[in-house]
Amino acid sequence: MIRPAIDLELKQYILWGYLKRVREHFAERKLFPHLTDLKEHLDELLLLRKLKAEMEERIPGELLGFDPWTGLAKYAGPPEHDLLGTVDAVIEQAIPELQREWHSGSELQQHLSRAVHVEPVGVQPLYLQEGWLLLRTGPEARVYAYAMPVLRYAQNDQLYRSVHTRYVTTFTLGLSMTYEQIRANLVKAHPELPVPATFACEATVPLPHIETFMPLAKQLVYEHITYKG
Repeated sequence: MIRPAIDLELKQYILWGYLKRVREHFAERKLFPHLTDLKEHLDELLLLRKLKAEMEERIPGELLGFDPWTGLAKYAGPPEHDLLGTVDAVIEQAIPELQREWHSGSELQQHLSRAVHVEPVGVQPLYLQEGWLLLRTGPEARVYAYAMPVLRYAQNDQLYRSVHTRYVTTFTLGLSMTYEQIRANLVKAHPELPVPATFACEATVPLPHIETFMPLAKQLVYEHITYKG
């Protein structure tokens, strides 16, 4: 038996396998890049479905007659190829599954965001678009230099800001090494930022550092600077 180039059963297994991996990562509180990937896949399928529907409207099939009330011509839909039918079936099955997992991941993101707390350290300057992030995990605070450059979307030419980070060093917190002391050490080691904006980020629950803690901290600092700074 010759199977079509796009095998529905095979695509179903691929979809289920992908969603299973995503759920496993979410169960481990690993949000990224899986949450972003889900949204991109979902947007691509929604766009593909829209474009396919628009294309079918522009390519009428056989003339069936005329509407007696409006006088408009009525056409049959364009002939459906088996391959396109399989594509439709894959799309229609994948979209609700991806939407369900994306909503689940978004709810998890909101829940975990409430477990991450961001506090300014020391006197903050007027210019907040550059400085230091201190991400605490246990007794250690990882120091990242951050900057919020102005970027431009290629699709619509609109401007936006994004938090970019660069790892610098790690301090062990203690009686003699507070956030304020870390900031003082950074000022001494990096005189190009004499009065740097500094934020300390802590989580009340264990979080994977790269997949969750760092992205959430960057998002919360961005919101603090954008809406409160």
